[in-house]
Amino acid sequence: MLQARALTKSFGGVRAVHEVSLAVPEKSIFALIGPNGAGKSTLLNLLSGIYQPDAGTLSYRSANLIGQPAYRRVRLGIARTFQKIRLFKQLTLLENVRAGFHIHQDAPFWQYFVRPASGRFDAEARELLDFVGLGARADERAGALPYGQQRMLEIARALATQPKLFMLDEPAAGLNAAEVEFLLQRLVDISRRGVTLLVVEHNMDLVMNVAERVFVMDHGVPLYEGTPREVQANPAVIEAYLGGEFAA
Repeated sequence: MLQARALTKSFGGVRAVHEVSLAVPEKSIFALIGPNGAGKSTLLNLLSGIYQPDAGTLSYRSANLIGQPAYRRVRLGIARTFQKIRLFKQLTLLENVRAGFHIHQDAPFWQYFVRPASGRFDAEARELLDFVGLGARADERAGALPYGQQRMLEIARALATQPKLFMLDEPAAGLNAAEVEFLLQRLVDISRRGVTLLVVEHNMDLVMNVAERVFVMDHGVPLYEGTPREVQANPAVIEAYLGGEFAA
């Protein structure tokens, strides 16, 4: 579904991503991991259109993505969440999710915050809020939610764009054990609906339980790719993590 060839990105003299190639199979859960500073978020920003590469090619279902900004990629069926939560915190949960529907409609963006003009999206928005466990709080202000629930709201809003490829940047960051387990089940459910997932994550328990393929980076370059079991046993990966989560 998504294929990158030799993607490269530098900031000044710092090489953040260097000649990274990967292929994300359709209807899979594909994880991107690596130590701090490995270049994971930079690569995700290249894949989602926040950054443009200095070199390399990138295609989505044979469509060339080079030069395409993030908002155009959303129209193609690519959505993402961010490591730092980006919500409309003064609006309600329902209004936040409703905003996601604008990408496939002709109405001006502001109309999706006006109830009479956008009431036809309320039922779908409420279904998404129910899906992430927030249905009972639909009319509350987003900024009043606990941190973990704000993450789930961001997922619901991204799903409102009806993605075929959904990228998540550190979705488990700041979540407690119960919230991580709930997130894991939601990711599985999203995948079962036919959505391809690309997950950047530090929580190795989540990665090893949900991912089908794992791509490991270190210092901006590819280190290893394989199944979760293969990744856990790979000496180069173990060394990169300094005997951390992968240690025997």
